[in-house]
Amino acid sequence: MSSISLNKFGENVPVTSIVAISQAAVGFGVGLLLADKLGRTARQRTALALIGAGAATILPFVAGIISKTSPVSNRSMERRLASIRRDTGLSNGEEAY
Repeated sequence: MSSISLNKFGENVPVTSIVAISQAAVGFGVGLLLADKLGRTARQRTALALIGAGAATILPFVAGIISKTSPVSNRSMERRLASIRRDTGLSNGEEAY
């Protein structure tokens, strides 16, 4: 089982899309198989548990997106520093002392 680094989240979007689609398909199939075999309260509890599990699995990705686009993220600091250096005429490798 491989883990997805949140630092490189943008590079893994196609992989996460495929995983999400496959998880949804499996969940849908299991739901269809169990729909008539469970009582109403059991179906409701199972549905709530699956919805909760699905929401819990997506939270790390949402947190990664939020932290990557926040004003204090490393990426935004690098972009800001690059724009400041561009405005002063310095390149990325030069020191300004």
